[in-house]
Amino acid sequence: MQKRQILVVVVVLAGVSLVVSDEDVKPLDFYKYSLQWPPSACMQPPPGKKCEVRHEARFTIHGYWPQYNKDTPVPPYCDDLRCTNTKPTSANDVVKILKDSPLKKELMKDWPNLYARQIKKEEDNLEFWKYEWRKHGMCSDDANKPSEYFRNSLTLLPNFKNLKQDLGFKPRSKVGDILKNLRDKNYKVPQIVCNSKSQLLEIRFCYRNIAIDCPNWVGSKTCNKETADIFLPGGVGGTDDVKAQLNIEL
Repeated sequence: MQKRQILVVVVVLAGVSLVVSDEDVKPLDFYKYSLQWPPSACMQPPPGKKCEVRHEARFTIHGYWPQYNKDTPVPPYCDDLRCTNTKPTSANDVVKILKDSPLKKELMKDWPNLYARQIKKEEDNLEFWKYEWRKHGMCSDDANKPSEYFRNSLTLLPNFKNLKQDLGFKPRSKVGDILKNLRDKNYKVPQIVCNSKSQLLEIRFCYRNIAIDCPNWVGSKTCNKETADIFLPGGVGGTDDVKAQLNIEL
């Protein structure tokens, strides 16, 4: 009898935990739209990863990430259900949805897994989108509408079609120069992320329905001062040495 009672309690609690009341939901403050620079990402890939092909030197999407106030990342849904009062679409279901979605071709081009194995390119890309959904999308405003989440992210990218040129990289550019160039072109303050070689790895733009200044422009241990050097390998501002390394490693 005691075991049966315990089982019933667990089942009831599990059912209740799927949906949080409006009063308990923690409000989202804004989103970070993270664009990655493939040449820098391929120079220093994560452990166990590599770029099997030379990616085009243009910005691609890394993610669209909800944030709480004070620039606090929203944890994955499985770690904190209070991010939404909607039952999110599961990560496994998102794979099924995207596999047959007309969005897949555009995602492969503009939101690619840079480290996808060429013999399993579609599979690895689906796993990447599944990861982004599980970590970020399930706590977004489109928690039960994954197609909208991915479509909205893709829709933002054309706003940055001139970003490479607008950054205004030159040999020996400083972070402050890049931030000023963007201000002069009427961009909002982004967050700058560099790899350990001081190469621009990601640039993140912040949105609260419309573009806003990011609360903190520093996003990495390098390039964390306006007087710091910053490079763009594979583009204007990359040194000959950086380009040579890029050719070898790719």
